[in-house]
Amino acid sequence: MTEKGWRLTESQWENWLDGLIDDGNRLVAPAASGTARLEFREIARAAEIGASGKKTSISAKEFLFPRTEILFSYRFTGESVELSRRPVAEESQVLVGLRPCDAAATRRLDEVFIQDGADLTYAERRSRTVIVSEACTEAFPNCFCNAVGGSPDSREGADLILTRLAGTDSLLLEVITPEGGGIVGEASLSWSPISPEDVSLAKRQAAEVVAAMGREQLPPEAPEILGRSFDLESWERVASGCIGCGVCTYACPTCSCFDIVDTGSASCGSRCRSWDSCAFAGFTRHASGHNPRPTQAARYRQRVMHKFSYFPLEHGGEPMCVGCGRCIDLCPAGVDIHRAVLSLIEDSRLAAARQEAAP
Repeated sequence: MTEKGWRLTESQWENWLDGLIDDGNRLVAPAASGTARLEFREIARAAEIGASGKKTSISAKEFLFPRTEILFSYRFTGESVELSRRPVAEESQVLVGLRPCDAAATRRLDEVFIQDGADLTYAERRSRTVIVSEACTEAFPNCFCNAVGGSPDSREGADLILTRLAGTDSLLLEVITPEGGGIVGEASLSWSPISPEDVSLAKRQAAEVVAAMGREQLPPEAPEILGRSFDLESWERVASGCIGCGVCTYACPTCSCFDIVDTGSASCGSRCRSWDSCAFAGFTRHASGHNPRPTQAARYRQRVMHKFSYFPLEHGGEPMCVGCGRCIDLCPAGVDIHRAVLSLIEDSRLAAARQEAAP
């Protein structure tokens, strides 16, 4: 249960968001881009927010983990070297309109960069970020959050959650964390309290979205089963369409791989971090030319195993995939990671049964 919540009108919602901007917060939300697609970007007023209920082609990951950024610079001063970290913007940012799957993805990134990695640049940016997610009111063709432990109204990773009540012009705004309650402030004094009937209606809406997904849930033992699939010939089949373009990893809200490039001269230079992809042939290629993942099937296996076996086995069974479906939406070859995982689980089970039956 949430601590508290309110029923708002659209104008009250927009006025509150505009107030956050006026108070000096950076507001990021889904808005139309130059290509007419709905993308996350910084907005100047709430009226810029695009049509509600739609899924953006790319997540808001880059506002916590930028596509490319300078980590630090250096310069020689006589006999010594001066290092300077690039400062993280001091303003607070509010990410608005994230689908529950995207909000859940931020917690996976937290585990990689903070709990596991102690990345100071990421941690500073994350500490100044509040996330306002928006419950889904429809299922898109390739959504499968329910198959990996999520839901259309999941609270995971969010500080506040907005729900648009179907058939009405009302919105519910519910507090999930103290950080979320902290940015609501005095604006809530003019808002109507949420009612039990409102909560029940929101729950029914979420259940209808789940029913419309039609995707099979992964079994709880999926990480262990996949862990035994490493040497199966099935990997060649499920990865046969993969062309190694990397669009799946760039669209994915939880992929965290990056490359480091140092540039400079005899007097100064910098270190830059940029997104990378395990789908690329050069991702694991050694300076000698040897590549421990020499085929696209081996690279696709790494992506699947990391998300559905390696990571969950180290994090209490929690998959690294949140089921947003963007990798399926954007794959030019039609590769479907959810179907691939189900197929591999079945093949792994059959292989184990044959081994047990063998004399």
